[in-house]
Amino acid sequence: MMGEETFHPDTRALLAYGRALAGAAGATPKKGGADQVLERLFVIERTKDGRMPIRTFGQDLIKIFGRDMREHDFSRFFLAPDLALVNALIDACVAAGEPGIVRVTAETACGRKLGAEILLTPLKVDDALGNRYLGLFQALGGEHFLDGRTVQTLRLGSLHPPAAKAPKAMRLVVVND
Repeated sequence: MMGEETFHPDTRALLAYGRALAGAAGATPKKGGADQVLERLFVIERTKDGRMPIRTFGQDLIKIFGRDMREHDFSRFFLAPDLALVNALIDACVAAGEPGIVRVTAETACGRKLGAEILLTPLKVDDALGNRYLGLFQALGGEHFLDGRTVQTLRLGSLHPPAAKAPKAMRLVVVND
């Protein structure tokens, strides 16, 4: 994706890792490249009714968000117009089988702000577990600006979807009756 050199190094490491898992050509993650982000990872499930319950939530995220967000609906962090765009990004990630990135501003109830990147990539899991996505919440510095207050809203800054894949070759069938 264009401009990815501007992403945080940890976001780039997980991006390369996600591409390698998807079998993307030229994707070669550094050995152990994603290890340092483990406590900033989360998993969401996307349900048919539009909810996105958080299934796992790393320890570093608990510090930033002020609480363990497991079972919280990830979609409730976004205003409706932003959520529609995040859902479109997730759909693009599913279609490409690769990660995408959302740049956001995390805000507290009293207006304190923190810039962040959220990487989302589809997980291949058993159908019984539903549609699950691995996420990385990468703060871009300034966590102390939150002053211990909990994040209430994520405001969309920009979307960086994976490159769209060309559709599989189609075969035209003509039936003359």
